[in-house]
Amino acid sequence: MKRIFLSAAAMISLSGVAMAQTPPNPAPTNQELPQDRGHDKHTAKHDAVDAAEKPATQTLNASSLAVDTAVEAQNQKQYALDQAAYRAEVAARKELIANDEARYQAQTNAYADAMAAWRAQVAACKAGKTKACDMPAPTFAQYY
Repeated sequence: MKRIFLSAAAMISLSGVAMAQTPPNPAPTNQELPQDRGHDKHTAKHDAVDAAEKPATQTLNASSLAVDTAVEAQNQKQYALDQAAYRAEVAARKELIANDEARYQAQTNAYADAMAAWRAQVAACKAGKTKACDMPAPTFAQYY
């Protein structure tokens, strides 16, 4: 029973391979069919239909091209505006960073100046100048 089943399965699978290898349908002929509108091959009928439709097709193509050209021009204009806006944002960001850097440098300098003044005041106090000892310590704000 098992052998019969395997034999039948082998025959079915081989017939599928044989069917897959059958040649395709014969090549179509160049004869016009009665329902053929002439759009699928270059024949006298096709040329006649094409000649009748050519002005409308050219008008539609020109109209489409004009619309496409206008849309593309608008897209290019918007693209240029987007680039200009981006460049302006980058420039504004660079200016903000430069201002932050300048402020940071001024703060750093003010702190260093206050510390130098404080060290000088401490040195003067240790040297016995009581006036230096009685003065308040320099602050960051005095140099900023």
